[in-house]
Amino acid sequence: MRGPLRLPLIAALALAFASLALISGIAYIAVLAGATGTAERLLVDRADGVIERQVALIKGRLDPVTDKLELLAALMAAGRVAVDSPVDVREALAVMMMQAPAISVAAFGTLDLQLHRAVRHSDGEITRDTIPLTGLQRGLERFRELQTSHITFWGALFWSESQKQPVLNVRTPVRRIDDAFIGGLVATVAVGDLSALIGDPNHGRDGRYFILVDHDKVLAHRLLVDPHSFNLNENRQLPTIKELGDPVLARIWDNPAYSPRIDRALGTLGHVVEADGRRWVFVYREVEGYGPQPWLVGQYFPIEDATADLNRLTNGAIVGATTLAVALALAILMGIRMARSIRTITTAAEAIERLEFDQPLNQRSRLREIDDAARSLDKARGALRWFGAYVPQRLVRRLMEVGEDGIASRRVNLTVMFTDIVEFTPQAEDLPEQETAEMLNHHFALLGACIEHEHGIIDKYIGDSVMAVWGSLSGSADHAAAAIRAALEIARVIREDNRMRRVAGKTPIRVRIGLHSGPAVVGNIGAPGRVNFTVVGDTVNVAQRFEQLGKEFMGPDDEVVVLVSGATLGMVKDSGSLGLDLPPPERHQVKGRDAPVEVYRLV
Repeated sequence: MRGPLRLPLIAALALAFASLALISGIAYIAVLAGATGTAERLLVDRADGVIERQVALIKGRLDPVTDKLELLAALMAAGRVAVDSPVDVREALAVMMMQAPAISVAAFGTLDLQLHRAVRHSDGEITRDTIPLTGLQRGLERFRELQTSHITFWGALFWSESQKQPVLNVRTPVRRIDDAFIGGLVATVAVGDLSALIGDPNHGRDGRYFILVDHDKVLAHRLLVDPHSFNLNENRQLPTIKELGDPVLARIWDNPAYSPRIDRALGTLGHVVEADGRRWVFVYREVEGYGPQPWLVGQYFPIEDATADLNRLTNGAIVGATTLAVALALAILMGIRMARSIRTITTAAEAIERLEFDQPLNQRSRLREIDDAARSLDKARGALRWFGAYVPQRLVRRLMEVGEDGIASRRVNLTVMFTDIVEFTPQAEDLPEQETAEMLNHHFALLGACIEHEHGIIDKYIGDSVMAVWGSLSGSADHAAAAIRAALEIARVIREDNRMRRVAGKTPIRVRIGLHSGPAVVGNIGAPGRVNFTVVGDTVNVAQRFEQLGKEFMGPDDEVVVLVSGATLGMVKDSGSLGLDLPPPERHQVKGRDAPVEVYRLV
């Protein structure tokens, strides 16, 4: 027996709205046959259509750039593109540029601070090269922003010395499935190319489109297709409306020159000004999502272009047919948008299932039930986001893999790391509370990236200290070697960050790191109703004492000291993979141990 007919949601909604639109269209034709319309209403219709097309044109040019960049990031994260092969990376970037003509430069920054690039030249040729990130102004700073980011974003406009013009840029971090950062992708769109890409084809070289930022700086305009004639530079990246040379656009913010009724009809769509002896209608809309500052996207046209349409409304049948077609299209569009709203809720629920709490829904619906469901789900996401901030996601995923058996307390071999900032308390006393919090958050972000890259789990933060664990819980096959590699990477990153702090006139940070391996109890520790899934035992105590022992090894000029126990080195399965020339061990007495223990200083 056949089941009931099941229609896709889009088809059902489109059918319902199309029927309603058909009835409304017939009624509209009958009413319109005896109406003459008004210039004000016609003006509003034209203005709304103009700005809708212009915004759609911009999104149609720039959104594919984001899509291509995210697709390449997904391929890299899945291992489909070998990120450790400069040739493969550059070729993948070039292929992406061929598919997205708006991109002027595509690049991939690696953890060894190299930037693999594909560059499109004025003749259309695409060349490939690799340059050091440190050779680009603020290149390292932008790379660090990517390293601590989890989303694709459009960055602030910056000056391209090679192209001699400012460029838009979209960036996305490349992270493995375990969320470890392996590099960052960036694609740029030159301002001159943007002006050419979004030119109004209906007006050719006389197109009257524009994009403004900061109220009066021109980001896109037909006169900016070749921006080199404006003598732009890093300190003056965009011309103002007065400097551009468009006499009509220069008057955009003059007092309205038309009747109050027209101004009221236009509302937030725009206004009318007088320039060169004619009245011009400016229509515009604020568009966000392509950088930290919103864009004012718009066009202008003579008011006669709108009012002249009134004379063409002589055939009600034609207008009715047009209205019907538009109504049908809108009905289909409404069905698609409603289905998309429902799909957004489903996607958000799937993201919560994957423990991805950072991206809110950010999509309102005019349907109360859908909007209420979205709000409730967003509130749940917000609550779970706090859960994700206090419980390491790698730990949660691991517990989800092992099930309830993974929660039971048990004794396992693992490696524990403790870090501590030297003399943090007196240093923090000289800083405002907000600056202290920002410094700690930045410090923990650097350490967290190094630890997570080596599959470690951050167990807890203790003031300015970090406790991290490697072992069966984190899925590390060679937990001792992974912990040592993480400690050496932390030492390198701290030194690198200190160089930037000195340039900024800030006090360098000095860090002690201690590592020890051995058996410890892993599981739920605490009172009923308030437990921590954590690690306890003598191994944890000795690791902390190794960090404290760093006080005896650290000289006044040392930025980092890394102490490793002989037990940790003894558990390394493949010591050759570390590439270390081990110093001779020293024997020191630590609290809680009767006999001295072997201590190796790696940094």
